Amino acid sequence: KPHADHETGRMTIRVGGERLARLAIPTREAERDRTSGKRSRGPVLRWAGLVWLVAFLVLLANDPGHMFFETKLSVDLDPAGFYASLWHLMDPRNTFGALNNQAIGYAAPMGPFYLAGQLAHVPVWLTERLWLSLIIAVGFAGLVKLAEALDIGSPASRLLAGLVFALWPTFTIVIGSTSSAALPGMLAPWAVLPLTTAVRGPGGVVRAAARSGVVVLCMSGVNATVTLEALLLPGLFILAYARGRRLVSLAACWGVAVVMATAWWALPLLLQGKYAFNFLPYVEQASTTTGTESAAAALRGAGNWTAYLNLGTPWLPAGWA
Repeated sequence: KPHADHETGRMTIRVGGERLARLAIPTREAERDRTSGKRSRGPVLRWAGLVWLVAFLVLLANDPGHMFFETKLSVDLDPAGFYASLWHLMDPRNTFGALNNQAIGYAAPMGPFYLAGQLAHVPVWLTERLWLSLIIAVGFAGLVKLAEALDIGSPASRLLAGLVFALWPTFTIVIGSTSSAALPGMLAPWAVLPLTTAVRGPGGVVRAAARSGVVVLCMSGVNATVTLEALLLPGLFILAYARGRRLVSLAACWGVAVVMATAWWALPLLLQGKYAFNFLPYVEQASTTTGTESAAAALRGAGNWTAYLNLGTPWLPAGWA
């Protein structure tokens, strides 16, 4: 006597009241729910909306009416003028004329967001809060969705993991001062999510790789190293889960998608590197960034070295606290 379990999509065979086998045969109801995504999408969206609202209110309570310190104030204050300056390697408005330092990376998605706020006449300080709270909510939802796709944990533990991920000290320390540095990490789960169906089959690898590439495009190129580090997660996922020909085809398609998604900022960065002054030895060498950092600080995610600077006031207030 077969009995269909619509919750799990499995078929239980009973003969004379005894259960003989439990087969992983998807029922029509379970297959419909899986393809539509309605059963899982609704709760995640509601929780992500709640996380966004709470984060937005918390950010509003911090210095209302005042702007945060962002790396590229020109993007916040005048996004239209920022886009106009991208057509030239030299920016005459920057310290009496200077080469654009990684400015192209702000062209997406941060630039359009602030441009929309400017066109809608939203105060800059309010647009900043909307942007930061959206990044937190997106990171939360991405990890919850990825845990669901991989069938890891329970619904409650996934929500808890999403909160821990979105509020990880490394993110909270820099999100108010360099939101672009937190963005690739927050989007990393979303870059893996399309690949979960491709490694299992029978989904197409081209579509999955393209969807992951779109997420990589949204990671921006403000800090190339941070974006490359975020790409380790989907790259290792493909190597760990794909097998045989699917491994080769998926890796090749995903590699092409990543190249296409990063070319818009990688090529200008190479052009800048040819003509601009190389300041990296003075700010981003390991001896500079980790010389005063303990292993414990690194493991708990509190190793951002500029958080320890206090020049009358804390350089990064969240990290200092």
